[in-house]
Amino acid sequence: MAAIFPIFKSVFQKIKKTNLTEILLITVLVTIPIVGHATNSIAIILFFLSACYKFITNKKQFYFNKISLLLISLYILFLCSLLWTNNLGNTKSGLEQFLSYLVLPIAFIFNSDKQFNKEKVISIFSFSLVIYALLCLIVGVVNASKYSDISFLFYHKLSGGLGNLNAIYLSAFISLAISFFLTKPNKSKLEFFSLIFLSLFLVLLSSKMVIAITLMTSIFYFLKKRKFKKINLKSVVLFIAVLLIIIPAASNLYSRIKVEFEETKMEEVLHKKDFGPVYLWTGFGLRVFQTKAFIEILKEKKNIVLGSGLNNSQDNLNEKYKEYNFYPGFLNYNYHNQYMQIFAELGVVGLCLLLLIILFIFKEAIIYKDYFLLSFIILILVVSFTESFLWRQRGMVFFITVSLLLTKREQYIN
Repeated sequence: MAAIFPIFKSVFQKIKKTNLTEILLITVLVTIPIVGHATNSIAIILFFLSACYKFITNKKQFYFNKISLLLISLYILFLCSLLWTNNLGNTKSGLEQFLSYLVLPIAFIFNSDKQFNKEKVISIFSFSLVIYALLCLIVGVVNASKYSDISFLFYHKLSGGLGNLNAIYLSAFISLAISFFLTKPNKSKLEFFSLIFLSLFLVLLSSKMVIAITLMTSIFYFLKKRKFKKINLKSVVLFIAVLLIIIPAASNLYSRIKVEFEETKMEEVLHKKDFGPVYLWTGFGLRVFQTKAFIEILKEKKNIVLGSGLNNSQDNLNEKYKEYNFYPGFLNYNYHNQYMQIFAELGVVGLCLLLLIILFIFKEAIIYKDYFLLSFIILILVVSFTESFLWRQRGMVFFITVSLLLTKREQYIN
């Protein structure tokens, strides 16, 4: 517990020097991992209302940047899908759930004359993740001791210390914090501790994809830094320390990868007609089946251009689960792939719009040589292959807020 107090002190000192709008923006990010979505939704509403009040009282001209326009355009497409959806109830419910795609860009537009302190905002968010990780670890150790079960220190059982938080989502947030601490010059002792601790915690969360991406982008940064300037001894020691922590802790990760390959029977997944309620599914096997189901649904429904309507793909997928005699507990499992998810609901148009948003962010990262933004968008790009990341409250708020914050520069189009 003693490690938590310096973090609280550092965060508090940063907040004291922060204005109300930035505090509300920070609150939007910091409340993402909290159990339930009510707290985060309230933070978004307050940030939006604050932006509206500022815009009305100051009466200044506002500007759009491309990312804001594209995100708002995506919500307009959500709205338009009311015209072709075959379940108005599902789509209307989706429009409420996906309001972040509208209100967060508008809030940033109304604050277009203000340059947020990006480093401070991301720093506080990153330190909050250290606190969340410590809490998860404490709960995990207590449960592991209580039930004599070490699995409480890994994957979903570890992230479960924050309620029902998915380990992959928490891993994505942790990965961003690792990139932040890694790229920050003149690190304090607390920041060194945070970087090493979060690296260890990320491995314990055991998300194969996120760990791989974080490791690759970190090595890329280290090599890039070495190319342009001499690396000091502190950086070398830090890099070696992180490796020494990751290698022993990766045994659980290796065992999970081994199980995925050994127990996934591709021939059965692709051709079996009746799986039955006791069929042993791996994460990889289930995703292969969901891809197969997605292709079959496209052929049957022929909704390639516009899709079935926002928030309206689950019924078709559930029918496939029933057709292949899945265990009923799998009902309402989504595609676990953001690209298939948006294609199924909004067709080629929706998929192209999402890819355009990602492309513009990627392009900006390259133009401005912004490694941190680049590592973020690569993370989102890859995680979206294994999760419908942008279709869940935590994922969408994380993506929208960080994207708009990191791409908020002085250049705007009127």
